Amino acid sequence: MIFTLTRKRVYQILIRTSILTRRLSTIETKNNDNDDDDDYSLSTIMTDSVQVKEGKANIRLPEGAVFYNPAQVYNRDLSVACLRLVSKHHHENECKRIQKNDPQTSCIPFEQLSAGVRQENGLKIAEALSATGLRSVRYAKEIPGIDTIYANDIDAGAVESIKHNVQSNDVQNLVQASHDDAMNLLYSHRKPENQFHVVDLDPYGTPGQFLDGAVQCIKKNGVLCITATDMASLCGNNPHSCYSKYGSIPLHQPFCHEFALRMILYSLHMQAARYDRIIEPLLCMSIDFYVRLFVRINYGSAKAQSQLGDIATVYNCTHCTSFFFQPYGQASLDERNNAKFRYAQGPPVGTSCTHCGSNLRVGGPIWLGPLFDHSFVSELIGSIEQAPHDSYAYRDRMLSMLYVVKEELPNPLYFDNTKLARIMHTQVPQNKVLRSAILNAGYRVSSTHARQDAIKTDAPHEVIWDIMRALAEQSPTKRSAVERLNTDSPYYRLLTKPSTIQVDFTEHPDWESEARKNKLIRFMGNPHARWGPLGKAVTKKKRPSDESDSTTEKKQMKSDEDLSSDENL
Repeated sequence: MIFTLTRKRVYQILIRTSILTRRLSTIETKNNDNDDDDDYSLSTIMTDSVQVKEGKANIRLPEGAVFYNPAQVYNRDLSVACLRLVSKHHHENECKRIQKNDPQTSCIPFEQLSAGVRQENGLKIAEALSATGLRSVRYAKEIPGIDTIYANDIDAGAVESIKHNVQSNDVQNLVQASHDDAMNLLYSHRKPENQFHVVDLDPYGTPGQFLDGAVQCIKKNGVLCITATDMASLCGNNPHSCYSKYGSIPLHQPFCHEFALRMILYSLHMQAARYDRIIEPLLCMSIDFYVRLFVRINYGSAKAQSQLGDIATVYNCTHCTSFFFQPYGQASLDERNNAKFRYAQGPPVGTSCTHCGSNLRVGGPIWLGPLFDHSFVSELIGSIEQAPHDSYAYRDRMLSMLYVVKEELPNPLYFDNTKLARIMHTQVPQNKVLRSAILNAGYRVSSTHARQDAIKTDAPHEVIWDIMRALAEQSPTKRSAVERLNTDSPYYRLLTKPSTIQVDFTEHPDWESEARKNKLIRFMGNPHARWGPLGKAVTKKKRPSDESDSTTEKKQMKSDEDLSSDENL
């Protein structure tokens, strides 16, 4: 008993020492930081009132109210760039509408509009979960053609911070602080005359509970900006939690990050279809530890019904990770724009995988349609390249990811090169070899922004396994020699299956993408080693001075008792 208590006491001392060491290292890091405004380091976790400069905004972070995560600067930079393009399209459409009614009316080009100046009939934006108002202030100061921005938060302290930051940045003419529940704000703007052109949802965790209100309060051709940081649920660690949030079952596979995007789009599609609205993804990306989606909402019951063909359940092999889609139906529009529905045929696979004979697990439903509007992405790249270099802190990284997105095929999900090699017990194939073999077989291939060592292709799975089988024969390993003896193993069934094509590894002239040929950076690493999410923001309530003194004395007495016990030990 004495030994157990002593060991427990030693563990407490070691833990206390570890915490003290981390605190000292944090203090040292803060003291060594440069005063450069553009240095976003992980030590920028605010506990006191601090001024922060980001883009053209200067904001004050109140004591203990919120944190400032430098990893989210990229999110806000990308949002500013996208909404600037959305504002341009909206302004051009408004000009066409006005000139249609009155051809003599002149319209100012978007390039001559000034940011920070209220534009009549401009964008009406709602940031439902605003915190300090940083995002809204940046929108007001960096995007021309804005009418009104609602910076809303349910926390009274956060609203006071929003008001202070709006006033200090001199954007009172554009940004309106709102103290309300996010759902109340969205539902109270469902009438057509009160709807928003843009709704931005950036919650801590899941945006699932806000999607219904956001879909109802968005104007025709409006844009939803959605962030989801609950990647543990979306990537398959907690399938039951994901189902309760999005109505879909995740799959814990290398393609889980794209799967997460498609589950959110499915959930958004279901919310929109209830109100005869359709979704048109403009740009949906997996970034670091979260996903970010920019989706246009359009109207039309027939169009909403025709999107039924873009919804499918996924059958996933537990061994070779092959995936098979079971669409919910076949829907299209006829010459009169009426929806035509036909039942889907299935199932796409039997009770076991057709390639290795292993069991199948069921995931989804997911969205099978495209994740990007390639014309929007191309225009966005041009807009960022033409902007001044100091417009975005992560300009190079944005262009890096957008170049990959521009080349990415619309086919759902992707193959991980390392996983393919592990399944076939062979060395990881070079991109040149694998891509050339697919192109020589007559199919297309591309990279994916969600994973660096992965490929997207429109080739059937049989072709992929034919290529991997040929690679395994060329470079056998000790593990493969052992597995060949087990005739009941999935590997043996994959290896001995007849080939459907004549595999050709001759280098194809188009195996390199245009970005790679032009030596453009396509995948950039994180600026810091510990680059990720922070804890949830919690507002600290200030105590009266006498209560604070009493608490400090109690903590000091407790600390003295602990030190005395440690000395005795």
